[in-house]
Amino acid sequence: MSLLNELQAIGKILQKAGNIELYEKLLTIQEKALETMDQNKNLREENSKLKEKLKIKDSLIFKENAYYTVDQEGNVKDGPFCSRCWDYDEKLICMHLSKPPFKSVWCPKCKTLGGPK
Repeated sequence: MSLLNELQAIGKILQKAGNIELYEKLLTIQEKALETMDQNKNLREENSKLKEKLKIKDSLIFKENAYYTVDQEGNVKDGPFCSRCWDYDEKLICMHLSKPPFKSVWCPKCKTLGGPK
């Protein structure tokens, strides 16, 4: 049985016994328990997001003015990604090839230029 179910069961007993003062205190405890559960949920979500960001950060290498993701052996998996967008906003924005002769890449969001693809 969950904590809230237990508190509700106790509340019913206190209501039947006519102990209004204890019942009101129990309602306060129940409210605080709900707040704590909500905070716990939010912290778990935040923790999960931070772990994902750390995982991404650990897989990035910087070269030719851009970031690339690498696997555990150091092989490039994806990229290039804009260094400015990652450094300032922690967003991996794929860079695009410049116009011919395709000697550089650029970010469609902030226009940062990168080196050869």
